[in-house]
Amino acid sequence: MQTENVLIARICHDLITPCNAINLGLEAYEMSEDKGLLSCIRDSASKANVILKFMRELFLTKEEGYRYPVDFIQKLILEFLRIYNIDCNFVANDKDFPCSLGQIILYDSAIMKEIMPMGGKAMFNVSNDYINIVYTGNSIVELDTFPPQELTYKNVLRFKLLEQLRNFGFSVTCSLERGEGKIMQIRNA
Repeated sequence: MQTENVLIARICHDLITPCNAINLGLEAYEMSEDKGLLSCIRDSASKANVILKFMRELFLTKEEGYRYPVDFIQKLILEFLRIYNIDCNFVANDKDFPCSLGQIILYDSAIMKEIMPMGGKAMFNVSNDYINIVYTGNSIVELDTFPPQELTYKNVLRFKLLEQLRNFGFSVTCSLERGEGKIMQIRNA
């Protein structure tokens, strides 16, 4: 139950910024009727919409046989990471992914914004057997097991990713630093 509470708090936190910007923009527009403010309001509304779509896919339970179309996952991730100034290149060797792999990719994407809070670059290379992610963030993704009392806004997605990896038979075989950036490799066990 605590995990769900922390996740709900996280979703609310991620939506507060664009929603506050919409409210402030509307108040300012009512006072000045500055047409330039409409562009800012639309931008904030668009960001809130992308975050909601991403979070819905991240936390929505799918049927066991569901397969994520690669182009859907790719578009969702690119839009989501763009909000956080992360350029993303997404390469896939398949036309669709099993639900389990799609969920892991979504969790990986959500973690990217944590390890690159100032923006950066990420490259996803994905097939049905592995995920390789090269990123330019400051930290290595450490997937430790967190006791429930240590779950925080910052580590809850890592905890959920680890849970997903265990449930679906994947493992992180490598998290290291090389010349081109930091690399996380996830393989089907």
